[in-house]
Amino acid sequence: MATRDDVKRQVCEAIDDNAERIVALGERIRKSPELGFKEFKTARLVEETLSGLGLSPRTGLAITGVRAEARGGKDGPTFALLGELDGLVVAGHPMADPATGAAHACGHNAQVAGLLGAAMGLVGAKALDHLAGRVVFFAVPAEEYGDV
Repeated sequence: MATRDDVKRQVCEAIDDNAERIVALGERIRKSPELGFKEFKTARLVEETLSGLGLSPRTGLAITGVRAEARGGKDGPTFALLGELDGLVVAGHPMADPATGAAHACGHNAQVAGLLGAAMGLVGAKALDHLAGRVVFFAVPAEEYGDV
Protein backbone atom coordinates (compact mmCIF):
# COMPACT_ATOMS: atom_id res chain seq x y z
CA MET A 1 0.00 0.00 0.00
CA ALA A 2 1.24 3.48 -0.91
CA THR A 3 2.25 5.78 1.92
CA ARG A 4 1.10 9.39 2.17
CA ASP A 5 4.54 10.50 1.01
CA ASP A 6 4.33 8.13 -1.98
CA VAL A 7 0.98 9.58 -3.00
CA LYS A 8 2.21 13.16 -2.60
CA ARG A 9 5.28 12.40 -4.69
CA GLN A 10 3.18 10.79 -7.43
CA VAL A 11 0.80 13.78 -7.52
CA CYS A 12 3.74 16.18 -7.79
CA GLU A 13 5.27 14.08 -10.57
CA ALA A 14 1.96 14.06 -12.48
CA ILE A 15 1.77 17.85 -12.17
CA ASP A 16 5.40 18.23 -13.27
CA ASP A 17 4.71 15.94 -16.24
CA ASN A 18 1.89 18.32 -17.27
CA ALA A 19 3.71 21.57 -16.49
CA GLU A 20 3.87 22.83 -20.07
CA ARG A 21 0.21 22.02 -20.63
CA ILE A 22 -0.82 23.75 -17.39
CA VAL A 23 1.13 26.90 -18.26
CA ALA A 24 -0.28 26.84 -21.81
CA LEU A 25 -3.84 26.67 -20.42
CA GLY A 26 -3.17 29.67 -18.19
CA GLU A 27 -1.70 31.63 -21.10
CA ARG A 28 -4.61 30.72 -23.36
CA ILE A 29 -7.06 32.01 -20.75
CA ARG A 30 -4.97 35.14 -20.15
CA LYS A 31 -5.05 35.97 -23.85
CA SER A 32 -8.86 35.58 -24.08
CA PRO A 33 -10.26 37.38 -21.01
CA GLU A 34 -14.02 37.42 -20.54
CA LEU A 35 -16.19 39.44 -18.20
CA GLY A 36 -18.40 38.01 -15.46
CA PHE A 37 -21.21 35.68 -16.54
CA LYS A 38 -19.78 35.82 -20.08
CA GLU A 39 -16.89 33.38 -19.59
CA PHE A 40 -18.16 30.92 -22.20
CA LYS A 41 -14.82 30.18 -23.93
CA THR A 42 -13.03 29.72 -20.62
CA ALA A 43 -15.81 27.52 -19.24
CA ARG A 44 -15.67 25.36 -22.37
CA LEU A 45 -11.89 25.00 -21.97
CA VAL A 46 -12.33 23.93 -18.33
CA GLU A 47 -15.04 21.45 -19.31
CA GLU A 48 -12.94 19.95 -22.11
CA THR A 49 -9.88 19.65 -19.86
CA LEU A 50 -11.78 17.98 -17.02
CA SER A 51 -13.56 15.65 -19.45
CA GLY A 52 -10.19 14.72 -20.94
CA LEU A 53 -9.13 13.57 -17.48
CA GLY A 54 -12.07 11.17 -17.34
CA LEU A 55 -14.18 13.38 -15.07
CA SER A 56 -17.82 14.24 -15.78
CA PRO A 57 -18.15 18.00 -15.47
CA ARG A 58 -21.49 19.73 -14.96
CA THR A 59 -21.73 23.00 -16.83
CA GLY A 60 -23.98 26.03 -16.92
CA LEU A 61 -23.91 26.49 -13.15
CA ALA A 62 -24.73 30.13 -12.36
CA ILE A 63 -24.58 30.58 -16.14
CA THR A 64 -20.91 29.70 -16.82
CA GLY A 65 -19.70 27.70 -13.81
CA VAL A 66 -18.19 24.25 -14.26
CA ARG A 67 -18.02 21.58 -11.55
CA ALA A 68 -16.54 18.10 -11.55
CA GLU A 69 -15.75 15.77 -8.72
CA ALA A 70 -13.41 12.89 -8.10
CA ARG A 71 -14.42 10.38 -5.45
CA GLY A 72 -12.00 8.77 -3.06
CA GLY A 73 -11.69 5.11 -2.26
CA LYS A 74 -14.12 5.42 0.64
CA ASP A 75 -16.54 7.92 2.16
CA GLY A 76 -15.21 11.02 3.85
CA PRO A 77 -15.22 14.81 3.69
CA THR A 78 -15.53 16.92 0.56
CA PHE A 79 -12.68 19.24 -0.31
CA ALA A 80 -13.34 21.93 -2.94
CA LEU A 81 -10.76 23.58 -5.16
CA LEU A 82 -11.93 26.80 -6.84
CA GLY A 83 -10.76 28.86 -9.77
CA GLU A 84 -12.35 32.12 -10.89
CA LEU A 85 -13.20 32.45 -14.56
CA ASP A 86 -13.70 36.20 -15.05
CA GLY A 87 -11.50 39.07 -16.00
CA LEU A 88 -11.99 42.74 -15.14
CA VAL A 89 -12.35 45.88 -17.17
CA VAL A 90 -8.90 47.42 -16.86
CA ALA A 91 -8.48 50.58 -18.92
CA GLY A 92 -5.14 50.66 -20.69
CA HIS A 93 -4.11 47.11 -19.82
CA PRO A 94 -1.83 45.82 -22.60
CA MET A 95 -3.64 42.47 -22.76
CA ALA A 96 -7.19 43.85 -22.55
CA ASP A 97 -9.73 42.56 -25.01
CA PRO A 98 -10.21 45.46 -27.44
CA ALA A 99 -13.99 44.97 -27.59
CA THR A 100 -14.78 44.56 -23.88
CA GLY A 101 -11.76 45.99 -22.06
CA ALA A 102 -11.52 42.72 -20.10
CA ALA A 103 -8.11 41.65 -18.82
CA HIS A 104 -6.83 39.07 -16.37
CA ALA A 105 -5.18 41.63 -14.11
CA CYS A 106 -6.01 39.65 -10.93
CA GLY A 107 -4.50 36.34 -12.00
CA HIS A 108 -7.70 34.37 -12.44
CA ASN A 109 -6.11 32.75 -15.48
CA ALA A 110 -3.43 31.34 -13.16
CA GLN A 111 -6.07 30.24 -10.64
CA VAL A 112 -7.92 28.24 -13.28
CA ALA A 113 -4.65 26.79 -14.59
CA GLY A 114 -3.79 25.79 -11.01
CA LEU A 115 -7.23 24.23 -10.56
CA LEU A 116 -6.77 22.19 -13.73
CA GLY A 117 -3.20 21.32 -12.77
CA ALA A 118 -4.39 20.01 -9.40
CA ALA A 119 -6.97 17.88 -11.21
CA MET A 120 -4.27 16.56 -13.55
CA GLY A 121 -2.07 15.69 -10.60
CA LEU A 122 -4.71 14.03 -8.44
CA VAL A 123 -6.37 12.13 -11.28
CA GLY A 124 -3.14 11.33 -13.12
CA ALA A 125 -1.54 9.86 -10.01
CA LYS A 126 -4.74 7.99 -9.09
CA ALA A 127 -4.39 9.67 -5.69
CA LEU A 128 -8.11 9.44 -4.96
CA ASP A 129 -7.82 5.66 -4.78
CA HIS A 130 -5.82 6.23 -1.58
CA LEU A 131 -7.99 8.97 -0.08
CA ALA A 132 -11.34 9.14 1.67
CA GLY A 133 -14.02 11.59 0.55
CA ARG A 134 -14.06 13.52 -2.65
CA VAL A 135 -12.49 16.50 -4.32
CA VAL A 136 -14.68 18.98 -6.16
CA PHE A 137 -13.07 21.05 -8.91
CA PHE A 138 -15.16 24.18 -9.37
CA ALA A 139 -14.57 26.96 -11.90
CA VAL A 140 -16.77 29.82 -10.70
CA PRO A 141 -18.14 32.77 -12.69
CA ALA A 142 -18.22 36.48 -12.09
CA GLU A 143 -16.26 36.58 -8.84
CA GLU A 144 -15.69 40.30 -9.29
CA TYR A 145 -18.46 41.02 -11.77
CA GLY A 146 -16.61 43.93 -13.27
CA ASP A 147 -19.37 44.47 -15.80
CA VAL A 148 -21.91 45.95 -13.33
